[in-house]
Amino acid sequence: MAGKQETPNVSPEKTAGMAENKGESPAAGEISVSFLLTKEDYGEYCVAAVNRRISLREKMGIRILGLLAILCGFLFACLWSGNGWIFGWTACLELIGLVMLIWYDWILPTHVRVSACGYMDHHREELTSRTFVFTPSGFSYTNSGCSMEIPYGMLYGAFEGSRVFIFYMGAENSVYLPKRAVSEDDCREIRALLANALQEKFDQEGAR
Repeated sequence: MAGKQETPNVSPEKTAGMAENKGESPAAGEISVSFLLTKEDYGEYCVAAVNRRISLREKMGIRILGLLAILCGFLFACLWSGNGWIFGWTACLELIGLVMLIWYDWILPTHVRVSACGYMDHHREELTSRTFVFTPSGFSYTNSGCSMEIPYGMLYGAFEGSRVFIFYMGAENSVYLPKRAVSEDDCREIRALLANALQEKFDQEGAR
């Protein structure tokens, strides 16, 4: 298995059978993934890329402020229940608090996802097949326009979101792998490879 130092002592026939069942190539330690990119994949990639730039502390701070705004709105409404102007302002305060509370969980991801899918609707030619092959030392990436082999040590960083892996060759240059195209076992293998090779350069959503 990828990510371990020792290779299991199994026969070639058993190794080939395991590779066929798991969707891997017959070569030991390789994970091969091929898929057709969709606009939904691109949307999830954009959401994950945005989430990577937002720290957990920032998210929690906005949520706490939103909760405080809602509580203050209810408090003002109770203290000045007979004042129409106060009721209007407290309603606005509660609405603002609600927006802040769900901003990072629903509003921002929905906006990014819809914008990304709208972009892909006008660039259908970019919906091409992709292939990743992971080994203990690096991975290869192939689409209809290019092919590259990248050692893990040359990566600028990597990020795992809830639905996608992103591999950064530079601050603004990246490729991505939708998790829908990968089995749970292979996801664990890829995660272990990245964590072992990149260490602090491998980020996971919700871990920062």
